[in-house]
Amino acid sequence: MKNIKQVISVISLATLPLSSFATPVPVDDFIAISAYLGERFSDDLKDTETGQKADIDNNFAQALALSWYYGSNTEGELFYSNSKHDFSMSGSNPSDKNVSTDIYISYLHFGGRVNFVNETPFSTSIGLGIGATFFVPDDNQYDNDVALSGSITGGVRYELNDQWALKADLRVYGTVLKNDSSLFCGDNECLVKLDGEVYVQTDLMAGVEYKF
Repeated sequence: MKNIKQVISVISLATLPLSSFATPVPVDDFIAISAYLGERFSDDLKDTETGQKADIDNNFAQALALSWYYGSNTEGELFYSNSKHDFSMSGSNPSDKNVSTDIYISYLHFGGRVNFVNETPFSTSIGLGIGATFFVPDDNQYDNDVALSGSITGGVRYELNDQWALKADLRVYGTVLKNDSSLFCGDNECLVKLDGEVYVQTDLMAGVEYKF
């Protein structure tokens, strides 16, 4: 019995250096890709010089997200969303602008989520993101614009199995438009002049997630 204990002790001491080099992979370690489709709801803009309203319609939106394990019930996220909108300005006054064009509004955000899990396949989450908003007119005569933006997200997830899940997100974006700034400039004229505001859009989307 004494000899057996000595053998076990020698084996344990011999394997300590090997165990110090081993890096176990956490069981929750993952990388996931999610694809979404849904509706984007848009605020309108107002020209601060003329008071004329610029209408931006609600429209179909699509998004992709890359997420990864960050910690217990938390994940990092790189998110891209895009939508095409009808931008229009009209009025009865001679000085009013009469414009109708398509614009693409895209968001590229880096952030993360906190997941609230339980013993059922359903879970909920809240998230924050920060990044950039890209305003790209379909008409080449107008310039593209980029602005700082942030987002807040509430989500629901239903796990089908270890790899696949269904997801639904409500994501609200706020884009900071600086004082004395303009959007969609071209031919020595800007369609909208602004005096600083936060432009808000909201995505309501459903999608599917695949974990690697």
